[in-house]
Formats: sequence, C-alpha cells, structure tokens
Amino acid sequence: MVATGDREPPGSVPLDDAATRASESAGLVKGEAVMNERSWERIGAASGLAAAVLLLVALLMVPNPPGLDASAVAIVGYLGMRRAAVLTAALLMGLAVVAFLWFISHLRHVLQRAEGGAEAFSPVVLVSGVSLATMTALAMVPMTALATLATRPIGVGELGVARVLYAVHMLAVGPIGLLVALFAASAGAAMVRRELAGPWLGWAGMVVALIGLITGFAGFLAAPSAFTMVMTSIMGFAFLLWIGVASLAMLVRPEVEHKAAVRGVFAH
Repeated sequence: MVATGDREPPGSVPLDDAATRASESAGLVKGEAVMNERSWERIGAASGLAAAVLLLVALLMVPNPPGLDASAVAIVGYLGMRRAAVLTAALLMGLAVVAFLWFISHLRHVLQRAEGGAEAFSPVVLVSGVSLATMTALAMVPMTALATLATRPIGVGELGVARVLYAVHMLAVGPIGLLVALFAASAGAAMVRRELAGPWLGWAGMVVALIGLITGFAGFLAAPSAFTMVMTSIMGFAFLLWIGVASLAMLVRPEVEHKAAVRGVFAH
C-alpha cells in the first residue's frame, strides 16, 4: 500500500516554490519602481540643463544693454533696433523659467527623500528657487513691454515712463542676486552634506552664492555703476554654469543610484 498522508493536494504549489515566486515577484516590482524613478529623475535633471541652455541663449541675444544712467532716447533707440532679439529672448527666458520650475520640483523631491522627512534644506531650496524664477519672469515684463511699443512713435511725455520701466528692469538685479545667493547656498549645503550630486559641486555653489550676494548688494547700493553690470554678468554665467554641470551630473547618475550606493557603503 502507498501512504497518502504526505501527498500534496492536486494543483497545489510547494511552499518553497511559492516563496521563491513571491520573492521574485517582489524583486521585479521593486526593480520596475527603481527604473521608473530613474527615468523621472533623468527628466528632472534634463530640465535643469534645458533651463541653463535657454537662459544662456537669451542672455547672449541681447548683448551690451544701456546702463541705468542712459537717456530715455538711447534706451528706446536700443530696443527699437533690437526689438526682435529682445522679444525672442523674453520668450526663451519664459521657457527657461518653466524648465527651472520643473528642476526645482525635482530637487525638492530628491532632497526630501535624502533627508528622510527632516526638511532641512529642501523647503529653502524650493521656496528660494520658485521666488528666483518668479522674480526673473517679472523682471522681463518691463523690457518686453518697451520692446513691443518701440515700433510706434513715442511722445516726449512718454520718454520718462520708458526710462522708469527700464529702471525697474535693471534694478531687479538686486533681489535676483540675493535670491541666487539663497538658492545656491541652500542647494550647495545639501550637496556638501552628500544629499545631492557631490561635495565639490556644493562648494562651487557656495562660490556662486557669494557672487550672488555681492551682486545683490551692489544692485541696491551701486546700481548705475559699471561694477554692478560686470558683477551681474559674472553672476549670470557662473549660476548657469553651476546649474548646467549639476544637471549633467544628476543626468549621468540619477540620485536614486547615488542613494543606493551610499547606503551600501554605510551598511558595511
């Protein structure tokens, strides 16, 4: 006779096989989640690179603008001759602001995950980045308005209004510089703490923050000076270079992989 007590019911799966299949299924789901996270992080990093490139092209399209002490006639004449370039640059800046907002959201997500909900630098990076994008967009409105109206004759009484609008555009460098300093300092500090990208990029961010701080003070205290104009150019190109390099670093190696690697190091 054959003992039947040890037989498994028809159609049943051995416990070992079931556990193996469950483990494989969980691993597959986890792998798909990591792949999805990696893809989204690359899109977020690419948005930062796109913002840097768009803003760089926009700045290069409008070289040597008149200073704050220029006459209203010189300002209107400059905008009239470069109307198409100014309007195109304004459009590119608008697109750059949109891409930068996406990049800021990506940084917020990465930092919040790295900080484990501690909210150390992620809120500062988010708020300062959104404020910087908003201030940059608002600063282009007077310039765009002047370029749009530059084709029609301007009366003597309107020249004063044109000069005021241009002054509003130029004086925006003060708050923009301070916001650049806050954003670069907070994001740079997170990088130094290895929450994002790498420490060397964090120290570079601190340099950008210092340049932004000097430019911001100069924008309020010495706006018409050549020093302010030079510092504004240095700040712009330094900030764009820093954002571009950081975006490339995160694009090549998404932070989800960096996080896994860091955990592996400390696990030993």
